[in-house]
Amino acid sequence: MRAIFSFSFIVVLTFILGAILAYPLKLLLDPVLELAFRKYLNYATLISGVITCAIYLRINNLLTAEAFGFSGAIDKFLMRFLNGFIYGLLIMSIIEVILFVLGIHEIDSYRDVWLLSNFSLLIKIIIMSLLIAIIEELIFRGAFFSGLYKRTGAFISTIFTSLIYSTVHFVRYPDLKSGSEIDWLTGLMMMPDAFRRFFEWDITDYFFTLFIFGVLLSLLRLKHKNIAACIGLHAGVVALIKIADYFTNRTTESDFNHLVSPYNSTFGWISFAVISLFTIFYFLKFDVKNSKKN
Repeated sequence: MRAIFSFSFIVVLTFILGAILAYPLKLLLDPVLELAFRKYLNYATLISGVITCAIYLRINNLLTAEAFGFSGAIDKFLMRFLNGFIYGLLIMSIIEVILFVLGIHEIDSYRDVWLLSNFSLLIKIIIMSLLIAIIEELIFRGAFFSGLYKRTGAFISTIFTSLIYSTVHFVRYPDLKSGSEIDWLTGLMMMPDAFRRFFEWDITDYFFTLFIFGVLLSLLRLKHKNIAACIGLHAGVVALIKIADYFTNRTTESDFNHLVSPYNSTFGWISFAVISLFTIFYFLKFDVKNSKKN
């Protein structure tokens, strides 16, 4: 219980610290980026997550590269990353095919689908997907997982990191009214509105999809003892989602539209079912291997 309490405290601290850091981050980057303040809040929360991860690992006497999920030979690490990336593309390809067959997605006729004409876009998507995957996996399957695993074991660390991982995706800071004064307390004042989606039932399918995806990533972490495959799988999934969002449209005529979340054009009960099957298969395969070793 104490381990779960300390873990929950670190998560809350991450959001509070992120809300405070958003203002100086805005002052630093506004001359170059001029982003909406809610975006600075998102970036500041990610920075805060890395900081609180280090604090969490230090408290648990685990402040090492291995605890963050970086271990093993470089060549094996890169190979596992590549394998994970391919599996991520495979999972999302299966989901996309199902969405097309059911008439939920269709090709955007206004987009040029030739590879060479979209080469720079694809590079940007891959880079962005890698950055998202590295940061999120470093936090969730890296530091948070290591700290919980040491004190609670595989089951609780898998469930709680997956639960928090799915939860944070529904934290959405609202846009400020034009001309609003921004200071150190603005982010903290916006926090209550950021959690408004948790009172909406429509997020259920999206929430469970992210949760089971977190479980699958945790199984990869348990098997390989590092986050190489986690980063690869995560990046592959995010990359194909962004590509699909750009080149496809969600239709309104399909009788199966209720199987996809209103908050996301791809995730919903269909993606939950597909990822669940991969997770069950991987769990059984992982369990069989462990049984043979024992």
